[in-house]
Amino acid sequence: MTLAMSSTVVVAADVLSSELGSEHVLLNLSDGVYYGLEAAGSEIWRLVQRPITVAEICRIVSEAYDVEPERCRADVIRLLSDMAERRLVDVRTDV
Repeated sequence: MTLAMSSTVVVAADVLSSELGSEHVLLNLSDGVYYGLEAAGSEIWRLVQRPITVAEICRIVSEAYDVEPERCRADVIRLLSDMAERRLVDVRTDV
């Protein structure tokens, strides 16, 4: 899946999550698979609890973790694409 900076991302309906300290444990109810997120991944999970654009996620993460915007974009898009493929998040790309 190709994500644009203008794409909107939100948690998929069939996913449950629990916060354990600075980590999140996710359960995809559609396939019964558990996933774990730490640090920046956990922060991104908190952000996608409501619909949010990839650009906004990148801005927040870049500021919070003092990472260069280009690297942040690449890392965020990679993680969100992986989450979308595993049906953990829904992505809407406006045309």
